[in-house]
Formats: sequence, structure tokens, C-alpha cells
Amino acid sequence: MSNTIETIVSTSSIEDLKAIIRKAEDAIEEKKVGEILAAREQMFKMADTFDMTPQEVLAFSVRKRRAVGVPKFRNPANPEQTWTGRGKKPGWLKQAADPEALRIPE
Repeated sequence: MSNTIETIVSTSSIEDLKAIIRKAEDAIEEKKVGEILAAREQMFKMADTFDMTPQEVLAFSVRKRRAVGVPKFRNPANPEQTWTGRGKKPGWLKQAADPEALRIPE
């Protein structure tokens, strides 16, 4: 096939080559449309197996929910303030003379 294309290219006029390019671009566009429509149909069929629309499938995400931690420290000045040991250490715990004294017994 390569020899055939090379022969056509080398023996064709500029106008003929431009016409070939236009026909090739049209053929590419037609194939693209056909493949997109086939993919679209396949997406609808796959989404239907989950009783969803393709938009719902695309918007679907699985978020990992982090378990709420068990409080390990309690502020004696305000017992509603606790800290699980995760994240930034609160100021009231940083300022404590003995942070271990604020630990909640297990």
C-alpha cells in the first residue's frame, strides 16, 4: 500500500493532491462520527445495566469516608472541646503544662 500511495503522490498534480486531502479529511470526519455514535450507544447500554444515565455514571464518585476519631484528650476548661490525636494539635493542649493529664481514660 505504501508504494501505491507514494506513486499516487509523486504522479499527482497539486490540485489532485488537494482534492485527495479534502476527501481524506471528510472520510476521517465520517469515521469519527460513526465511532463516537457507537461509543455513545455502548455507554447508554452500560449505564442501563446499573439503572443509571450516562451522566449519572460520569458524575459518580466513591469518596472514602474517614471514620470519626475517638476523642483522646479533653479540655478541662471546656469539656466540649476534645482532640482525637489527628490533625493540628489544639492551642489548649499545646499550652497545657502536662498534656498527658488531659488524656481521656480508655
